[in-house]
Amino acid sequence: MTRSKRAMLAAGLIAGAAAMTGCAAKTTPAATAAPPAAQQETAGPQTTEQVTGATASPEANDADAPSAISLTVLGTAIEEGAVSEDGVLFLPLIRTGEALGWEAESEEQEEETQTRRTITLSREDSRITVGWVTSDNTTKQITWQKDGLLIPVDARIRTVGDTAYVPSAFFEEAMDAVVTRKPQSVSVERRAAKETPPTQEQEGLNAEESADENSAG
Repeated sequence: MTRSKRAMLAAGLIAGAAAMTGCAAKTTPAATAAPPAAQQETAGPQTTEQVTGATASPEANDADAPSAISLTVLGTAIEEGAVSEDGVLFLPLIRTGEALGWEAESEEQEEETQTRRTITLSREDSRITVGWVTSDNTTKQITWQKDGLLIPVDARIRTVGDTAYVPSAFFEEAMDAVVTRKPQSVSVERRAAKETPPTQEQEGLNAEESADENSAG
């Protein structure tokens, strides 16, 4: 074989080897494409867990709401019932007051960022006013008076919808009521009128009447 033919044969072998190397290089990137796809597939469950956890709080809030306690006022069942919160017993202001013989009026005034509400209860010559402001689901600026004098009860109001609840001590102080709480129920009655002790003048008159009766006998 001549030298020129040997050179041509060697050149052909080198070119063939180079072509095979190029094919192998082209197939290599396809094999490394799978890991990114696997990472994308595993991202889905983590996002689902985060969304599921965020929707759990409303159910927990509903479970914390206190349940109503059976309530009767002078033997009449009150539909709204009573509620207990932080060891304090609350009764519906309007319904309990009306059952005790008071006439109730409610007034609301909408302002820019808050609502001002006033409830007035009247009976004979007495007048009770209860006022408060609601803003961002918070009750504040609570005031209550009877005949112009402050009612000596810790000013707390709890609202459920349009119903305002006040501590049971409010009715005992402002309306002379007696609140009795049992394990499953609450009853409200009027306080029995206390007998007024006789004055010294009345005692003297009674003594004179008794002496006249004895002398006449």
